[in-house]
Amino acid sequence: MTLLADPAGNDVDRPPGVTGRYGGYALGLLTVVNLVNYLNRNAVFALFEPVKTDLGLFDAHLGLLGTAYVLVFSLASLPAGLLGDVGSRRAVIVGGVLFWSVGTVLSGLAQGFTTLFLARALVGLGGAAAATASAALVANYFQGRRRSVAMSILMVGLAVGGVLGILVAGQLQHAFGWRIAFIVIGVPGFLLTGLVMRLKEPDVAPLLKRTVAEVFASSKHELSVAARRILKTPTLVAVFVGGALISFGMNGLVGWAPTLLSRELDLSSTEASLILGSYGLPAGIAGTLAGGAIADWSRKRMPSARIVISVVGFFIGGPLLLWLLHIRDMSLFIPVFSAAFFFLTWYNGPLTAVLFDVSPLHMAATVSGAYLMFIHLAGDAIAFPLVGYLSDAFGLHRAVVLLPLAAMLGALVCLAAVPALVADTESARHE
Repeated sequence: MTLLADPAGNDVDRPPGVTGRYGGYALGLLTVVNLVNYLNRNAVFALFEPVKTDLGLFDAHLGLLGTAYVLVFSLASLPAGLLGDVGSRRAVIVGGVLFWSVGTVLSGLAQGFTTLFLARALVGLGGAAAATASAALVANYFQGRRRSVAMSILMVGLAVGGVLGILVAGQLQHAFGWRIAFIVIGVPGFLLTGLVMRLKEPDVAPLLKRTVAEVFASSKHELSVAARRILKTPTLVAVFVGGALISFGMNGLVGWAPTLLSRELDLSSTEASLILGSYGLPAGIAGTLAGGAIADWSRKRMPSARIVISVVGFFIGGPLLLWLLHIRDMSLFIPVFSAAFFFLTWYNGPLTAVLFDVSPLHMAATVSGAYLMFIHLAGDAIAFPLVGYLSDAFGLHRAVVLLPLAAMLGALVCLAAVPALVADTESARHE
Protein backbone atom coordinates (compact mmCIF):
# COMPACT_ATOMS: atom_id res chain seq x y z
CA MET A 1 0.00 0.00 0.00
CA THR A 2 1.06 3.60 -0.54
CA LEU A 3 1.87 5.48 2.61
CA LEU A 4 2.81 8.91 1.31
CA ALA A 5 0.49 11.74 0.38
CA ASP A 6 -0.23 12.67 -3.18
CA PRO A 7 0.94 16.13 -4.36
CA ALA A 8 -2.45 17.67 -3.68
CA GLY A 9 -2.27 16.66 -0.05
CA ASN A 10 -5.03 14.01 -0.04
CA ASP A 11 -5.09 11.42 2.72
CA VAL A 12 -4.15 7.82 2.12
CA ASP A 13 -4.69 4.77 4.28
CA ARG A 14 -3.33 4.48 7.77
CA PRO A 15 -0.63 1.91 8.49
CA PRO A 16 -2.22 -1.49 9.15
CA GLY A 17 -3.15 -2.20 12.75
CA VAL A 18 -2.96 1.44 13.89
CA THR A 19 -6.10 3.24 15.08
CA GLY A 20 -6.43 7.00 15.14
CA ARG A 21 -6.53 6.92 18.94
CA TYR A 22 -3.31 4.94 19.23
CA GLY A 23 -1.62 7.14 16.66
CA GLY A 24 -2.56 10.15 18.78
CA TYR A 25 -1.13 8.47 21.89
CA ALA A 26 2.12 7.65 20.08
CA LEU A 27 2.39 11.21 18.81
CA GLY A 28 1.80 12.57 22.31
CA LEU A 29 4.46 10.34 23.84
CA LEU A 30 7.02 11.14 21.15
CA THR A 31 6.27 14.85 21.56
CA VAL A 32 7.09 14.53 25.27
CA VAL A 33 10.31 12.69 24.33
CA ASN A 34 11.19 15.53 21.97
CA LEU A 35 10.39 18.07 24.68
CA VAL A 36 12.66 16.42 27.26
CA ASN A 37 15.34 15.96 24.60
CA TYR A 38 15.54 19.69 23.88
CA LEU A 39 15.11 20.57 27.54
CA ASN A 40 18.33 18.65 28.22
CA ARG A 41 20.00 20.25 25.22
CA ASN A 42 19.20 23.88 26.03
CA ALA A 43 19.57 23.82 29.81
CA VAL A 44 23.27 24.61 29.48
CA PHE A 45 22.54 27.98 27.85
CA ALA A 46 20.79 29.29 30.96
CA LEU A 47 23.80 28.21 32.99
CA PHE A 48 26.51 29.87 30.88
CA GLU A 49 27.19 32.71 33.30
CA PRO A 50 27.51 30.68 36.56
CA VAL A 51 29.48 27.96 34.75
CA LYS A 52 31.79 30.60 33.29
CA THR A 53 32.38 32.08 36.75
CA ASP A 54 32.85 28.80 38.63
CA LEU A 55 35.11 27.12 36.06
CA GLY A 56 37.01 30.25 34.96
CA LEU A 57 36.00 30.14 31.28
CA PHE A 58 35.82 32.66 28.40
CA ASP A 59 32.94 33.18 25.96
CA ALA A 60 34.84 31.10 23.42
CA HIS A 61 34.70 28.16 25.86
CA LEU A 62 30.95 28.67 26.31
CA GLY A 63 30.47 28.56 22.55
CA LEU A 64 32.42 25.30 22.39
CA LEU A 65 30.11 23.79 25.01
CA GLY A 66 27.25 24.41 22.59
CA THR A 67 29.30 22.88 19.79
CA ALA A 68 30.06 19.76 21.87
CA TYR A 69 26.40 18.80 21.70
CA VAL A 70 25.85 19.90 18.12
CA LEU A 71 28.98 18.27 16.69
CA VAL A 72 28.17 14.83 18.10
CA PHE A 73 24.46 15.28 17.39
CA SER A 74 25.32 15.99 13.75
CA LEU A 75 27.75 13.13 13.28
CA ALA A 76 25.44 10.65 15.03
CA SER A 77 22.24 11.65 13.22
CA LEU A 78 23.00 9.81 9.99
CA PRO A 79 23.96 6.46 11.55
CA ALA A 80 21.01 6.82 13.93
CA GLY A 81 18.70 7.32 10.96
CA LEU A 82 20.25 4.32 9.22
CA LEU A 83 19.68 2.13 12.29
CA GLY A 84 16.09 3.34 12.37
CA ASP A 85 15.55 2.30 8.75
CA VAL A 86 17.07 -1.18 9.02
CA GLY A 87 16.06 -2.04 12.57
CA SER A 88 13.72 -0.88 15.34
CA ARG A 89 13.08 2.84 15.53
CA ARG A 90 11.65 2.33 19.01
CA ALA A 91 14.93 0.78 20.21
CA VAL A 92 16.92 3.69 18.75
CA ILE A 93 14.73 6.17 20.66
CA VAL A 94 15.16 4.25 23.93
CA GLY A 95 18.93 4.20 23.53
CA GLY A 96 18.96 7.91 22.76
CA VAL A 97 16.94 8.81 25.85
CA LEU A 98 19.29 6.83 28.09
CA PHE A 99 22.40 8.45 26.59
CA TRP A 100 21.17 12.02 26.99
CA SER A 101 19.94 11.40 30.54
CA VAL A 102 23.31 10.02 31.65
CA GLY A 103 25.14 12.87 29.88
CA THR A 104 23.06 15.55 31.58
CA VAL A 105 23.59 14.06 35.04
CA LEU A 106 27.34 13.84 34.37
CA SER A 107 27.31 17.52 33.32
CA GLY A 108 26.42 18.39 36.90
CA LEU A 109 29.43 16.43 38.16
CA ALA A 110 31.97 18.01 35.79
CA GLN A 111 35.10 19.49 37.40
CA GLY A 112 36.41 21.47 34.44
CA PHE A 113 35.89 22.43 30.82
CA THR A 114 37.06 19.10 29.36
CA THR A 115 34.78 16.90 31.45
CA LEU A 116 31.81 19.21 30.87
CA PHE A 117 32.55 19.23 27.14
CA LEU A 118 32.54 15.40 27.04
CA ALA A 119 29.32 15.19 29.05
CA ARG A 120 27.58 17.58 26.66
CA ALA A 121 28.85 15.48 23.75
CA LEU A 122 27.13 12.44 25.26
CA VAL A 123 23.89 14.42 25.46
CA GLY A 124 24.30 15.15 21.74
CA LEU A 125 24.68 11.44 20.95
CA GLY A 126 21.42 10.65 22.71
CA GLY A 127 19.63 13.60 21.21
CA ALA A 128 20.52 12.54 17.66
CA ALA A 129 19.21 9.01 18.12
CA ALA A 130 15.93 10.07 19.69
CA ALA A 131 15.20 13.01 17.36
CA THR A 132 15.88 11.14 14.12
CA ALA A 133 13.93 8.00 14.96
CA SER A 134 11.03 9.92 16.54
CA ALA A 135 10.45 12.02 13.42
CA ALA A 136 10.55 8.92 11.21
CA LEU A 137 8.13 7.06 13.49
CA VAL A 138 5.66 9.95 13.41
CA ALA A 139 5.92 9.98 9.61
CA ASN A 140 4.93 6.28 9.69
CA TYR A 141 1.85 7.01 11.79
CA PHE A 142 0.62 10.08 9.87
CA GLN A 143 0.39 10.57 6.13
CA GLY A 144 -1.24 12.91 3.64
CA ARG A 145 -2.62 16.21 4.83
CA ARG A 146 -2.30 15.09 8.46
CA ARG A 147 1.48 14.86 8.32
CA SER A 148 2.37 18.56 8.58
CA VAL A 149 0.10 19.02 11.59
CA ALA A 150 1.52 15.87 13.20
CA MET A 151 5.08 17.08 12.59
CA SER A 152 4.14 20.49 14.01
CA ILE A 153 2.83 18.82 17.16
CA LEU A 154 6.05 16.81 17.41
CA MET A 155 8.06 20.00 16.92
CA VAL A 156 6.10 21.69 19.70
CA GLY A 157 8.27 19.46 21.85
CA LEU A 158 11.31 21.13 20.31
CA ALA A 159 9.99 24.66 20.79
CA VAL A 160 8.61 24.03 24.28
CA GLY A 161 11.53 21.91 25.43
CA GLY A 162 14.09 24.39 24.16
CA VAL A 163 12.50 27.31 25.99
CA LEU A 164 11.53 25.25 29.02
CA GLY A 165 15.13 24.05 29.35
CA ILE A 166 16.28 27.65 29.72
CA LEU A 167 13.44 28.50 32.12
CA VAL A 168 13.75 25.43 34.36
CA ALA A 169 17.55 25.44 34.44
CA GLY A 170 17.58 29.12 35.37
CA GLN A 171 15.18 28.61 38.25
CA LEU A 172 16.92 25.48 39.52
CA GLN A 173 20.27 27.27 39.36
CA HIS A 174 18.90 30.13 41.42
CA ALA A 175 17.58 27.74 44.08
CA PHE A 176 20.24 25.01 44.18
CA GLY A 177 23.16 25.94 41.92
CA TRP A 178 24.06 24.89 38.39
CA ARG A 179 25.28 21.41 39.30
CA ILE A 180 22.00 20.34 40.91
CA ALA A 181 20.16 21.95 37.99
CA PHE A 182 21.85 19.58 35.54
CA ILE A 183 21.26 16.51 37.72
CA VAL A 184 17.56 17.22 38.26
CA ILE A 185 16.97 17.89 34.56
CA GLY A 186 18.60 14.57 33.63
CA VAL A 187 16.24 12.42 35.72
CA PRO A 188 12.94 12.54 33.68
CA GLY A 189 14.54 10.79 30.72
CA PHE A 190 15.05 7.62 32.73
CA LEU A 191 11.31 7.53 33.44
CA LEU A 192 10.41 7.93 29.76
CA THR A 193 12.29 4.85 28.60
CA GLY A 194 9.73 2.47 30.10
CA LEU A 195 6.89 4.07 28.16
CA VAL A 196 8.80 4.18 24.87
CA MET A 197 9.75 0.49 25.18
CA ARG A 198 6.05 -0.40 25.09
CA LEU A 199 5.30 1.68 21.98
CA LYS A 200 4.04 -0.24 18.94
CA GLU A 201 5.81 0.33 15.63
CA PRO A 202 3.52 0.52 12.55
CA ASP A 203 3.88 -2.39 10.16
CA VAL A 204 4.76 -0.16 7.20
CA ALA A 205 7.07 -2.55 5.39
CA PRO A 206 8.20 -6.15 5.67
CA LEU A 207 11.29 -5.28 7.70
CA LEU A 208 13.48 -8.29 8.34
CA LYS A 209 15.07 -8.75 11.74
CA ARG A 210 18.77 -8.20 11.27
CA THR A 211 21.79 -8.83 13.43
CA VAL A 212 24.18 -6.01 14.28
CA ALA A 213 26.68 -7.46 11.82
CA GLU A 214 24.08 -7.49 9.06
CA VAL A 215 23.10 -3.90 9.81
CA PHE A 216 26.68 -2.68 9.46
CA ALA A 217 27.23 -4.82 6.38
CA SER A 218 24.27 -3.15 4.68
CA SER A 219 25.16 0.37 5.82
CA LYS A 220 27.47 1.22 2.92
CA HIS A 221 24.78 0.40 0.37
CA GLU A 222 22.04 2.18 2.34
CA LEU A 223 24.11 5.34 2.68
CA SER A 224 25.10 5.31 -0.97
CA VAL A 225 21.48 4.97 -2.08
CA ALA A 226 20.36 7.75 0.30
CA ALA A 227 23.15 10.08 -0.84
CA ARG A 228 22.24 9.60 -4.49
CA ARG A 229 18.59 10.20 -3.68
CA ILE A 230 19.33 13.44 -1.86
CA LEU A 231 21.59 14.81 -4.59
CA LYS A 232 19.13 14.01 -7.38
CA THR A 233 16.19 15.59 -5.50
CA PRO A 234 16.25 19.39 -5.98
CA THR A 235 13.85 19.94 -3.09
CA LEU A 236 16.14 18.13 -0.67
CA VAL A 237 19.24 20.00 -1.88
CA ALA A 238 17.57 23.38 -1.34
CA VAL A 239 16.10 22.42 2.05
CA PHE A 240 19.44 20.99 3.23
CA VAL A 241 21.37 24.17 2.37
CA GLY A 242 18.63 26.53 3.56
CA GLY A 243 18.17 24.48 6.71
CA ALA A 244 21.87 24.83 7.57
CA LEU A 245 21.64 28.63 7.39
CA ILE A 246 18.43 28.60 9.42
CA SER A 247 20.07 26.36 12.01
CA PHE A 248 23.08 28.69 12.15
CA GLY A 249 20.83 31.65 12.91
CA MET A 250 18.04 30.20 15.03
CA ASN A 251 20.00 27.81 17.23
CA GLY A 252 22.77 30.35 17.64
CA LEU A 253 20.22 32.86 18.92
CA VAL A 254 18.62 30.39 21.30
CA GLY A 255 22.01 29.50 22.71
CA TRP A 256 23.22 33.03 23.31
CA ALA A 257 19.87 34.69 24.21
CA PRO A 258 20.05 34.20 28.01
CA THR A 259 23.59 35.59 28.16
CA LEU A 260 22.69 38.49 25.84
CA LEU A 261 19.70 39.48 27.98
CA SER A 262 21.72 39.18 31.15
CA ARG A 263 24.49 41.47 29.91
CA GLU A 264 22.63 43.96 27.74
CA LEU A 265 19.57 44.45 29.97
CA ASP A 266 21.48 44.14 33.23
CA LEU A 267 19.54 41.09 34.41
CA SER A 268 20.59 38.11 36.47
CA SER A 269 20.76 34.72 34.72
CA THR A 270 17.61 33.72 36.59
CA GLU A 271 15.70 36.85 35.50
CA ALA A 272 16.81 36.42 31.89
CA SER A 273 15.74 32.77 31.78
CA LEU A 274 12.40 33.65 33.38
CA ILE A 275 11.63 36.29 30.74
CA LEU A 276 12.63 34.03 27.85
CA GLY A 277 10.66 31.11 29.26
CA SER A 278 7.53 32.95 30.32
CA TYR A 279 7.02 34.68 26.96
CA GLY A 280 8.90 32.37 24.61
CA LEU A 281 6.97 29.30 25.71
CA PRO A 282 3.44 30.39 24.68
CA ALA A 283 4.77 32.18 21.59
CA GLY A 284 6.72 29.09 20.50
CA ILE A 285 3.78 26.72 21.01
CA ALA A 286 1.38 29.03 19.19
CA GLY A 287 3.82 29.69 16.34
CA THR A 288 4.71 26.04 15.77
CA LEU A 289 1.07 24.92 15.74
CA ALA A 290 -0.03 27.89 13.64
CA GLY A 291 2.67 27.23 11.04
CA GLY A 292 1.61 23.61 10.63
CA ALA A 293 -2.12 24.40 10.50
CA ILE A 294 -1.71 27.26 8.03
CA ALA A 295 0.59 25.19 5.83
CA ASP A 296 -1.75 22.20 5.69
CA TRP A 297 -4.82 24.39 5.07
CA SER A 298 -3.02 26.33 2.33
CA ARG A 299 -1.73 23.13 0.70
CA LYS A 300 -5.22 22.35 -0.56
CA ARG A 301 -4.82 25.31 -2.94
CA MET A 302 -1.03 25.61 -3.15
CA PRO A 303 1.07 22.41 -3.22
CA SER A 304 4.20 24.32 -2.16
CA ALA A 305 2.52 25.79 0.95
CA ARG A 306 4.75 23.97 3.42
CA ILE A 307 7.79 25.78 2.09
CA VAL A 308 6.10 29.10 1.36
CA ILE A 309 4.53 29.41 4.82
CA SER A 310 7.90 28.63 6.44
CA VAL A 311 9.54 31.41 4.42
CA VAL A 312 6.76 33.91 5.20
CA GLY A 313 7.36 33.30 8.91
CA PHE A 314 11.03 34.19 8.57
CA PHE A 315 10.40 37.35 6.61
CA ILE A 316 7.99 38.63 9.23
CA GLY A 317 9.92 37.43 12.26
CA GLY A 318 13.44 38.19 11.01
CA PRO A 319 13.07 41.98 10.82
CA LEU A 320 11.31 41.95 14.19
CA LEU A 321 14.30 40.12 15.63
CA LEU A 322 16.77 42.61 14.19
CA TRP A 323 14.75 45.39 15.79
CA LEU A 324 14.62 43.45 19.06
CA LEU A 325 18.43 43.36 19.30
CA HIS A 326 18.41 47.16 19.65
CA ILE A 327 15.55 47.46 22.18
CA ARG A 328 16.45 48.22 25.79
CA ASP A 329 12.99 49.19 27.10
CA MET A 330 11.48 46.07 28.67
CA SER A 331 7.89 47.22 28.07
CA LEU A 332 8.63 47.16 24.33
CA PHE A 333 11.08 44.25 24.39
CA ILE A 334 8.54 41.68 25.60
CA PRO A 335 5.81 42.16 22.93
CA VAL A 336 8.37 42.38 20.11
CA PHE A 337 10.14 39.27 21.39
CA SER A 338 6.85 37.36 21.59
CA ALA A 339 5.82 38.36 18.07
CA ALA A 340 9.23 37.54 16.59
CA PHE A 341 9.36 34.12 18.25
CA PHE A 342 5.79 33.35 17.10
CA PHE A 343 6.63 33.87 13.44
CA LEU A 344 10.11 32.35 13.59
CA THR A 345 8.71 29.01 14.80
CA TRP A 346 6.28 28.60 11.89
CA TYR A 347 8.79 26.52 9.95
CA ASN A 348 9.29 23.74 12.52
CA GLY A 349 6.54 21.37 11.38
CA PRO A 350 6.11 22.21 7.68
CA LEU A 351 9.79 22.10 6.72
CA THR A 352 10.24 18.77 8.53
CA ALA A 353 7.19 17.39 6.73
CA VAL A 354 8.72 18.35 3.37
CA LEU A 355 11.66 16.03 4.04
CA PHE A 356 9.32 13.07 4.38
CA ASP A 357 7.08 14.16 1.50
CA VAL A 358 9.97 13.88 -0.98
CA SER A 359 11.74 10.85 0.57
CA PRO A 360 10.75 7.23 -0.15
CA LEU A 361 9.43 5.69 3.06
CA HIS A 362 12.07 2.94 3.25
CA MET A 363 14.87 5.52 3.55
CA ALA A 364 13.02 8.36 5.30
CA ALA A 365 14.88 8.02 8.60
CA THR A 366 18.24 7.94 6.81
CA VAL A 367 17.40 11.12 4.88
CA SER A 368 16.19 12.75 8.10
CA GLY A 369 19.43 11.75 9.81
CA ALA A 370 21.49 13.10 6.94
CA TYR A 371 19.54 16.37 7.12
CA LEU A 372 20.14 16.76 10.85
CA MET A 373 23.82 15.94 10.43
CA PHE A 374 24.29 18.46 7.64
CA ILE A 375 22.34 21.41 9.04
CA HIS A 376 24.00 21.20 12.44
CA LEU A 377 27.54 20.62 11.20
CA ALA A 378 27.23 23.46 8.71
CA GLY A 379 25.00 25.57 10.97
CA ASP A 380 24.99 25.91 14.74
CA ALA A 381 28.17 23.87 15.25
CA ILE A 382 29.85 26.88 13.63
CA ALA A 383 27.55 29.54 15.08
CA PHE A 384 28.11 28.81 18.78
CA PRO A 385 31.91 29.16 18.87
CA LEU A 386 31.99 31.85 16.15
CA VAL A 387 29.70 34.11 18.19
CA GLY A 388 31.78 33.35 21.27
CA TYR A 389 35.04 34.36 19.59
CA LEU A 390 33.43 37.47 18.06
CA SER A 391 31.97 38.35 21.46
CA ASP A 392 35.39 38.18 23.13
CA ALA A 393 36.74 40.47 20.40
CA PHE A 394 33.88 42.92 19.72
CA GLY A 395 31.16 42.37 22.31
CA LEU A 396 28.18 40.01 22.29
CA HIS A 397 25.70 42.62 21.02
CA ARG A 398 27.62 43.09 17.77
CA ALA A 399 28.32 39.38 17.33
CA VAL A 400 24.69 38.20 17.42
CA VAL A 401 23.47 40.50 14.61
CA LEU A 402 24.90 37.96 12.17
CA LEU A 403 22.40 35.32 13.30
CA PRO A 404 18.99 36.63 12.12
CA LEU A 405 20.54 37.65 8.79
CA ALA A 406 21.73 34.06 8.26
CA ALA A 407 18.28 32.67 9.10
CA MET A 408 16.54 34.92 6.56
CA LEU A 409 19.08 33.97 3.88
CA GLY A 410 18.34 30.32 4.63
CA ALA A 411 14.63 30.92 4.13
CA LEU A 412 15.35 32.39 0.70
CA VAL A 413 17.37 29.31 -0.25
CA CYS A 414 14.48 27.03 0.82
CA LEU A 415 12.18 29.03 -1.45
CA ALA A 416 14.23 27.76 -4.39
CA ALA A 417 12.76 24.28 -3.74
CA VAL A 418 9.24 25.35 -4.75
CA PRO A 419 9.46 24.65 -8.52
CA ALA A 420 10.54 21.02 -7.98
CA LEU A 421 8.40 20.13 -4.95
CA VAL A 422 5.40 18.54 -6.71
CA ALA A 423 7.54 16.42 -9.04
CA ASP A 424 9.80 15.29 -6.19
CA THR A 425 6.79 14.33 -4.05
CA GLU A 426 5.31 12.32 -6.90
CA SER A 427 8.65 10.58 -7.49
CA ALA A 428 8.88 9.55 -3.83
CA ARG A 429 5.38 8.05 -3.91
CA HIS A 430 6.30 5.64 -6.68
CA GLU A 431 9.73 4.51 -5.48
